[in-house]
Amino acid sequence: MTDVLIGDILVVQALILNPLDWHHFYDRISIMKRGDKANFLVVTKEGERLTGIGRLEEVEKWTSRLRYGFKIKINVSKQKSLSDRRQKIQHVWEKPAAIMI
Repeated sequence: MTDVLIGDILVVQALILNPLDWHHFYDRISIMKRGDKANFLVVTKEGERLTGIGRLEEVEKWTSRLRYGFKIKINVSKQKSLSDRRQKIQHVWEKPAAIMI
């Protein structure tokens, strides 16, 4: 993943191996409905964190032979990279302090 832009469809899909974990996810996913607002946080392979808000397009959950999974599609409406925030904070810290003599 290189970038997430406004209007993109973000798809999250997972296979849950532990049935106890599945009950936790099932409770959360069961209350989600198409059109609901959803916050998201994505961590890329490079360690970049992207946060944002979107609308749920599709929510699926399945079970088959002790395998459990879900897929969620989100239409991105707002997005912000946390590295942008880090760069701004570093920029503030890099300003030289005024020295009074």
